[in-house]
This record gives sequence, structure tokens and C-alpha cells, in this order.
Amino acid sequence: MNETKKSTLPKVSLIMPFFNNKELVGKMIDSILANTFEDWELLAIDDGSSVETLAYLSHYTADSRVKIIKRETTPKGAQTCRNLGMDHAQGQYWMFVDSDDYLTPACIGTRVEWIEKRQDLDFMVFPSAVYINDVFEPHAPENIYGYDVHQDDLRGFARRELPFIVWSNIYRADAIRKARLTWDNRLLSLQDADFNVQAIMAGLRYDYAHVAPDYGYRIFHNTGSISNKISNPEHFRSNLYASAKFFTTYQEHFGHRYDKYIFEGVLRLYNKVFTNGINRQQAKDMIDMVKQHSRYYGTILAWQVKATMLLEHMLPKKVARQLPMVPYLLSLEKRKKTISKKIKPTA
Repeated sequence: MNETKKSTLPKVSLIMPFFNNKELVGKMIDSILANTFEDWELLAIDDGSSVETLAYLSHYTADSRVKIIKRETTPKGAQTCRNLGMDHAQGQYWMFVDSDDYLTPACIGTRVEWIEKRQDLDFMVFPSAVYINDVFEPHAPENIYGYDVHQDDLRGFARRELPFIVWSNIYRADAIRKARLTWDNRLLSLQDADFNVQAIMAGLRYDYAHVAPDYGYRIFHNTGSISNKISNPEHFRSNLYASAKFFTTYQEHFGHRYDKYIFEGVLRLYNKVFTNGINRQQAKDMIDMVKQHSRYYGTILAWQVKATMLLEHMLPKKVARQLPMVPYLLSLEKRKKTISKKIKPTA
């Protein structure tokens, strides 16, 4: 009887939070249904969508592999939904996907084939592409992930440069359960980085697959200012929490070896948050957070803030902000060019 039950379980569980945007969610589900590999379940976790959205998507459940699950727990958010999806997932392998993206028809099958060849690994990383105006663009130069081009992936995550995203990967469910990995529902951004850093720190073994891009990250244009969103109090606190968590996590494992790179990640945040000038309270909170974990880099940040505030009286805000951080910005551009040259999508 146990053998019969086991044979009915899906090979792959796809975990997908969604909230409204019914047409885009429908297109994503269509791309999953179009996959040539058929032994999967889709756990579409509703994060409080409208009745209209749920009615629109209901016809997909005619396929028994598609399950819509309503989030009943709090807080609201994709992380809570992903944790709920993990509780319900029955597959041997897990894939975390976003509801407005795109899977190529070969995506699921290719990932299963590769990870089953590598019994020594707990997850595998696959190259991604972008999806613009419903067109899959495998050779786009930006917003692509999952290529083995970073010398040290943990360094990349510390810098907020993201070597790969969770949707780049396929995971062994048993490995995630054994490591007791969960999604941190306090994070409004960097959720993927946090989850993957947790996985690496827990000792999960992984490698990159050298194949054609199989996942399309949908790119939107004219969706509003990133800086306005990231500097609002809730998102700003979340970003500070993410940086503090990185400091704590890395220092527990490696001492102060990665402090420089986490600080560079803070500078990346700083450059995005203060596009309209320095917010004194937010700058103070950022300095205090860094000083709590590294007196040295906290002092550097404090100097930079003071220099920027002085320069704002004489120069445009962007110049005033970036002039004290020229060495960092130059090194960032150099890394971008180096990584871009290394990325060669397989046809």
C-alpha cells in the first residue's frame, strides 16, 4: 500500500506565490503546462488575491497537477506563501518560481535530468534569461543569473550582486528539510539571497549546469522609482535587517573575512536609497547598524555621509553622493564588465 502511494507522488513540486495580476499569472501557468516533462505539481499559493483573479485562474485546476492554496497565516507576503508551499509540497525536487515569469518547454525536464545525474549534489543552478514583452531573450546583457562566473558566490551575495536566484535552481526536498531551511518573512527584499546563503552555510552541495537558459525573468519598464520604494520606512528597515543578518551569519561562520564585501553591499543600498539627498535619520540608522558589526567600516560610512552632506551644499545631489564613493563605484563597474564578458549563453 505504501508503494502504491509513493508511486503517485509527483517528481517535482513547483512553489509559486501569487497576488492578483491574473493575466500574467495565467501566462506563467501556461508556460508550465507547456513543459514536455509532465510529472510535476504546481502549488500556486494565493496571497489574498481578488475574487475576480481567483475566478479567472480557477479553470487551471481542471488539471489535477495545478493546486491553488489560500494563505491563511500571517504575515502577508511571498515568503509566508513559500513556507506554506513547502509544507504542502510532495515532490522529490522543488522549484521556486515567480508568478509573472516564464519557463521554457524544456525547463523542468532538463533540471530533473541534470540533478539526477549528480547524486552528490543537493541543488543545481541553471542559467536564466529575461522575458520582455512576452518574448524570451536568452542573449540579453543584463538581469541574467545562474552563470558560474563569480570567484566566490558567498562574496557575490554579500555584495548584493546575486550569482543566482532561487528560480535559477532545482533543490532536493530532503536536503532542504534536513537543513530546516525556511523563508524569512521579515524580509521585503533579498529574500532569495538570504535563502541561498542559508543553504550554502548549511552545507548544501551545489554546482552549475552548463546548458541553454531555461527561465525567463520578466522585465517591466516604467514601473516607478526603485529609490522611492527602497527608501520608504518599511523597505528601508527591511534592507537594514538584511544587511545586519548578513553580517551576523557570515561572521558566525568566517569571522570578519567577508566584512568588506557586506559593506560593499551596504554601499550599493546607500547609493540607491539616497538619490534625493541624505535622510539624516536613515543615514544614522545605517551607520549604527554597520558599526554594531564592524567599527572600521562603520567609521568609513560615517565619514562618507558627512562628506556627502557637505558636498550637497555645493554640488548636485547625485554628484555629492557618489563623489566620496568613487573607488567603490569604479570597482563595481569593473566587476560588471568582467562578469559580462564571462557570460556566454549556450544556444
